[in-house]
Amino acid sequence: MVIALAIIALTAAVLLDRRVEIVRDAGRSRDVKTAWVLAAQKLAELELDKTLWLGEGSQSSGDFGEVDSAYAAWTWEYVAERIPVETVDPVDLKPGQKPKEIFRVGLKVEGPGLGEPVMLEAMFPVQEPPAPSPPGTPANPASPGTTPPGPLPGVPPK
Repeated sequence: MVIALAIIALTAAVLLDRRVEIVRDAGRSRDVKTAWVLAAQKLAELELDKTLWLGEGSQSSGDFGEVDSAYAAWTWEYVAERIPVETVDPVDLKPGQKPKEIFRVGLKVEGPGLGEPVMLEAMFPVQEPPAPSPPGTPANPASPGTTPPGPLPGVPPK
């Protein structure tokens, strides 16, 4: 009888310990999912910021309190920089030709309950601002060699 009680007590202790581990793992999983969702949202915001992509780059940091006050303890930090990309031999560059560049964006999200921060890195093409058109030219000139479309077949012209 005493042996049976000892076995039951030992089994109960092992099962209780496993339950505590499962609850802890579920909390960690929730925190990692939250970090990835917040990181995706921040990266989308950065993609839509046109001023970021026309400059030389920037860096900033903050928290997600503007999303919801429950996320105020979650922080973000990003660095966006232009970096050259070798596509041809630098010796072969023609005078006045600029080397190709891309934007590298590194984003770090930290929060309570995360063992280590979530890090994202993305590469985006550099978009040069459009050159102003010379005065007196239409805003959208037709391409050379194209003609305006004619009337539709079977529809009388107006």
